[in-house]
Amino acid sequence: MDGDEIRHPALDGVSWPAIGVRVHSGEGGPRAASWALAPRAVLREVLLPCTWPELEGLAQIATGTSRARVYVRSLGGAWAEQLLVLCLRGAGGAVRVEGPLDPVAEVLTARVRAAALKVAAVHCAAGREQEARLWRARARQILKDGRAARRGRSVRAASAGLPTLGRRP
Repeated sequence: MDGDEIRHPALDGVSWPAIGVRVHSGEGGPRAASWALAPRAVLREVLLPCTWPELEGLAQIATGTSRARVYVRSLGGAWAEQLLVLCLRGAGGAVRVEGPLDPVAEVLTARVRAAALKVAAVHCAAGREQEARLWRARARQILKDGRAARRGRSVRAASAGLPTLGRRP
């Protein structure tokens, strides 16, 4: 999706993976966002990005290999007020999603994988088999990382090297 990565497929009416985030909107877009209940916030379906660096970052956050924060911003385009997209730090007009990620981590991992598979399908439909294979491999890696995260880590990694007397912390 070299040229298409700049324009989000949802702007063209293509269905795209989304996740529920509670958002408090203002005049220029989102003012606050939260994974959990928040005062005056409305549950909205927020789209996932369509570029690999952002999807990879979200997958690492969801599987616990990165401690970065997740942000929400307006997608722009015709329905700038209606469509929101998850993003990483550095995007203009982005608002940090507050609250613990643990309750939605598995869902976020699954949606990121679904977005990667959707990009693979777009490449396959356009006749770009090499790119489609690359995106399917990326989706497979997200699946593997998610499974590894559910299995857990070693006792030493979980306890930060502190003695636990043979029990997991």
